Amino acid sequence: MIRKLISALLAGTLCVLPVLPAGAAGETPPAAQEEQAADPTAVTVRKMGMRAVRAAVEEGSPTAQVLRKTAASMDPGSISGATGGSSEAEALQGLIESMTAAMEKIGNPEDSLLYKTYEAQIKVLQIQLEGLQQSASSALQGMTALLQLEDAAYQLRRQADNVAGQLAQTAQTLLITIQSLQYNKAQIERQIAALDRTIAAAEVQLSIGTISQLQMDTYHNQRDNLARSLETLDVQCENLGSSIALLCGFDAGTVVMPSRISLVYAADLREMSYEDDLAEAKANSFSIWQQRNELRQAQNVYDEDIPATGLSVQSARDALEVEQQAVESSFATIFQTVKDSQAALSAAQTAEQQAELDFHTSEVQYSRGMISRLEYQQAQDTLENAKLAVEMAQLNLTSAYNQYDWAKQGVMSTAAASAQ
Repeated sequence: MIRKLISALLAGTLCVLPVLPAGAAGETPPAAQEEQAADPTAVTVRKMGMRAVRAAVEEGSPTAQVLRKTAASMDPGSISGATGGSSEAEALQGLIESMTAAMEKIGNPEDSLLYKTYEAQIKVLQIQLEGLQQSASSALQGMTALLQLEDAAYQLRRQADNVAGQLAQTAQTLLITIQSLQYNKAQIERQIAALDRTIAAAEVQLSIGTISQLQMDTYHNQRDNLARSLETLDVQCENLGSSIALLCGFDAGTVVMPSRISLVYAADLREMSYEDDLAEAKANSFSIWQQRNELRQAQNVYDEDIPATGLSVQSARDALEVEQQAVESSFATIFQTVKDSQAALSAAQTAEQQAELDFHTSEVQYSRGMISRLEYQQAQDTLENAKLAVEMAQLNLTSAYNQYDWAKQGVMSTAAASAQ
């Protein structure tokens, strides 16, 4: 029963995760590189790196803090200490009343994570209170109830650590996404500059009648569309930055932007070992631990005279095996994504080298008057786009390895866990 209620509590908590891992040393700490606009209505921009974002989320995430406080309040020692030695039943009743009073002070309860957390926690405490009241005459049963409550608190602490890891991973992914959007923005700005050169040349052609007004209008429409794309990217970046700030527990009106995202080191890639890293991932996996805990609880209540308990044990064993296979499958996918990203980076670097050679050829041709200035500028754009493609491929590889590093720490999503 407690297990089901804990699941309900965490379901309410995890719903705040956005739909949508290790940086290098020397990155900016969370409080550093802050830019405060003079206008009090403007947002505060915090420029942060990967490690700084992770530390900020793990320390300041409101979601993780709520879970840890919930686990602390469920600790039997805390309950007894809070009442100066009065009975556990009275202590539980006092907690229920205090939480109910706190819930009444929360506005918009339908949209409040804290309200849902209190609501689910109260259900857990009410079950415990009923159990204590029913077994008041039995010291052994009372002790069992306290042990169950202590076990539930431990499970919630483990869940809190897992949620903090998921939130930190999410924040880092959002940070990388912002950097990727900024690369897209640079590419569009280059396209606009190239189109402006084309429009300037087209105006001359229009004046002498070699192109139609319709063609000129097409150029202007293309430029307008690109300009709107830039505005959209700016809005997306700010929204993602606000999401990161929320995950970090920063004040409203704060956005987080990437300072410098350290690229994955070649040494880290060389040290990847599928079998060893998979074993580490399985040992650290919260979802596997959770299924093992389900099996332990089923075994604790097993009674050979009650067929249903045997079915529960077998079902828990099957679920554990399914989750282990799901972790192996997810890890294999993440591992392959890193390898694919390495190959994509290599291809982008080869293309950049070719673009360098082509540009040098264009330089010579332009110096000899063999091509126009416009053609020379187009060759420059091709080279800059090739360089940007390498930077984006490096970022994609960093993102893939980040997911891999988190997977080794036990933080990853599996189809089996999502279906539960």
